[in-house]
Amino acid sequence: MNIALNPIEKHPGLDTQRWLARFSAEFSAQYGDTRLGKTEHFGPLRVQRPFFPEGPECLHFYLLHPPGGLVGGDQLSIDLRLQDGAHVLMTTPSAGKIYNNISGIPQGQHVSIAIGDGSVLEYLPQENIVFDGADGQLTTTIDISGNGLFVGWEITCLGRFESEQFFEQGQLMQSLMLRRDGLPLFSDRLQFVAPSPLQTSHVGFQNFHVFGTFLINRTVMTDTNELGEKIIAWQEATNDSEQPLTVAVTQKPDVFIARILGNKAEQVRHCFEQLWAQLRNDVVGKEPCAPRIWRT
Repeated sequence: MNIALNPIEKHPGLDTQRWLARFSAEFSAQYGDTRLGKTEHFGPLRVQRPFFPEGPECLHFYLLHPPGGLVGGDQLSIDLRLQDGAHVLMTTPSAGKIYNNISGIPQGQHVSIAIGDGSVLEYLPQENIVFDGADGQLTTTIDISGNGLFVGWEITCLGRFESEQFFEQGQLMQSLMLRRDGLPLFSDRLQFVAPSPLQTSHVGFQNFHVFGTFLINRTVMTDTNELGEKIIAWQEATNDSEQPLTVAVTQKPDVFIARILGNKAEQVRHCFEQLWAQLRNDVVGKEPCAPRIWRT
């Protein structure tokens, strides 16, 4: 179902137009197969046709935002709902971009995810790049029911380090919330205004420009299990590599957390892809099957 409304709004008193875009999708499970059900879109957000490279039980899903980035006043709203038993792997074909804001109206992306009992969402988007001068908002809220499973990451770039386009002014409000049956498992909130001591602090970004968080709402690390040993080996190999990366992992009650700092989004994403590939069989029950768009 498509909503045929004009997604461009003129803001009173300003010579500017803004995108107000919304996309929602429902996924269901029928006889063990996952199906894309009702979708609604308003504005430029679209989805490619579903892929089933692993068979009909796991649906690969690519979310597209054709304009490629957000300027002042743009707001994207994404709503994904998995009914009981569905299995979805979601990614994006390119990085999200939050550009320099000249309008004075914040720009943002707001993601709401509902994961039904016994369903699985592998949420593997590419990074969001926050350009110098942006006034960005990034919010992601994941609500899990019963034995639902979330495996996913978020990666954020402050400026473009490789192009020497640093995040020297502007602000970013970012939140990531994971709940199960209404109770919080993980909550992370960043209110960042550049320039800030947080950029250089040892308890902040330590002069890195890219940061990421990887979450699984399961206990995957114990003192004795083989999977925990794999994770520690991945952490040590990353921290000992010649690449400018630093990784920390934590097992909290019912939620595994990996955090990473770096300067190149591709390196950070590759590290998370490695971790996902190592964990997938044990956590999800499937051998790694990377989205083919990652290879293009």
